[in-house]
Amino acid sequence: MRKRIKGIAVLATAAAAAVVLAGCSGGGTAGNSSSPVAESSLKSTGWTAADRADVQDGGSITLPIDSAPANFQINNLDSGTVDDQAISGTYLPSFIQFKENGEWEANKDYVDSIELTKDSPQTVEITINPKAVWSDGTPITEKDVAANWKALNGTNEDFAPLATNVWEDVKSVEQGDDERDVIVTFSKTNADWPSVFTSIYPYWAVDTPEHFNTAWAKGPYAADGKTYVSGGPYTVESFDANGGVLTFEKNPKWWGDEGKLDTIVFKTVSRDGVAQAYANKEFDAFNLNGSADNFKTANSRSDSKIERSLGTTQRQITLNGTADVFKDQDVRQAFAQAINRKVLAQAILSPVKSPGDVLNNLVYLPGQEGYTDDVSSVYGYDTAKAKKKLEDAGYEIGSDGYATKGGTTLEVRFVIPSDNPNSANIAQLVQQQTKQAGFKVTIDTVPTDDFFTKYITTDGRDFDATYFAWQGTPFPISSLKSIYYPADAGQNYTGVTDDSLGAAWDKANAELDADARTEDAQEIDEKIVKVAGTIPLFAEPYAWGVRKDLVNYGPAQFQQYSVKWQDVGYTK
Repeated sequence: MRKRIKGIAVLATAAAAAVVLAGCSGGGTAGNSSSPVAESSLKSTGWTAADRADVQDGGSITLPIDSAPANFQINNLDSGTVDDQAISGTYLPSFIQFKENGEWEANKDYVDSIELTKDSPQTVEITINPKAVWSDGTPITEKDVAANWKALNGTNEDFAPLATNVWEDVKSVEQGDDERDVIVTFSKTNADWPSVFTSIYPYWAVDTPEHFNTAWAKGPYAADGKTYVSGGPYTVESFDANGGVLTFEKNPKWWGDEGKLDTIVFKTVSRDGVAQAYANKEFDAFNLNGSADNFKTANSRSDSKIERSLGTTQRQITLNGTADVFKDQDVRQAFAQAINRKVLAQAILSPVKSPGDVLNNLVYLPGQEGYTDDVSSVYGYDTAKAKKKLEDAGYEIGSDGYATKGGTTLEVRFVIPSDNPNSANIAQLVQQQTKQAGFKVTIDTVPTDDFFTKYITTDGRDFDATYFAWQGTPFPISSLKSIYYPADAGQNYTGVTDDSLGAAWDKANAELDADARTEDAQEIDEKIVKVAGTIPLFAEPYAWGVRKDLVNYGPAQFQQYSVKWQDVGYTK
């Protein structure tokens, strides 16, 4: 199942201080214990860290993906999944990187400095590392940053990016003293300004709407449209689109520390086959994704360990507010009230001994400064209240237990991807629970590869309800906007919104004081909870099966966005 990244633009995915998890530090592993893990024992970074001197030269790593990129332009409407983002880290420049606690710092591989130089108008100056070049020899310059801004700021609708967050508040991108000196001036203050300086594309891939949509549809290409290009430590060696296998080799033009691994391979595999493939040593690490069978199978491999960390994966149910059944906000709230979210959370977390509880906030994760319960009071589990809402909306509960209105049964089509036991489990539980309030849920299983691109996409919204995950980021406030506002935003799969949210986000994004901004964020959360297009379930801690000698890669809450691929490898 292709998990969506919440707000690609802020790793894009902060004023970072406002969103750092309290008390988080990195390092360490959880071991193979079959006992439940205490949430307090989990760290922000769960992988085994090692100095480069202790990592052997050579070797290959093979990692599973749900599907190959539908488009290597991760801001394209067909792209933007967690797998897409993970893959892009091998070849796309990022001017910032994240520490274990979620705070950001300049990525010295790409920039000598990146800093706010003026508050009014808000101005950022970036000094690009003079050694930084695309693998075809073209220098990385202000021209690239300016092209990214023009493609992603929303002024030209023909580009149609997933999100315009932050870029839409930039007035100009200009050259400073030379082509490596970038001056970014904002038209509106935006506290999450660092968020857009990741996943920088070469100008020729984004300079026109046609290039934005098609130039990298089948791979990251140089301007000739034939040669693979990279701005990172690795570059594409081969891409088998039919088999879903993507192989990277060292970038010979890379100016930083040389990659320890010879090759990195991303290979498509179904969720129900990944654990056995790992046990057969076809993969070197994989996310257990809340599966008891995966947990057991991973432990059956002799050279395997289980690593855990705090997570940012926010499991939720999305309702299509443009569908007839869910056009009424009260009906959406009733559906949410009919779901016992605690049971759903336990169904996924307990089998892999992961801690966690229901998620009661759509902006912050539990443990983050600003997290408050804004959900329970609006649609906490209460079947009787759910029925009452339906009756007040004009429905009658028939002898068969289902609600009807004007002779039409209140039927909800719950769309899930194939080959995903967890999705099937959640859908079945929702089907059973909501029946008690009068909803008739039918489960529609569709091909995994088509799930987002043909069914969930905002172009069609061919579903009534569905289950997938948003990936939280160190920039939770600005990154949310394209998910909840406006109604036709590229990531707003619900198709509904609160019209006052535009002004609410303008206020929050312009607030540089962390405490005041947290208050603004709570107001936003209360509004989006009331809309009831998204039903938060739980924040899932990460639990991975990992080859014992693998270091500098694995489960991580925030550093997953800043994997130093050149340091990934195996201990000597």
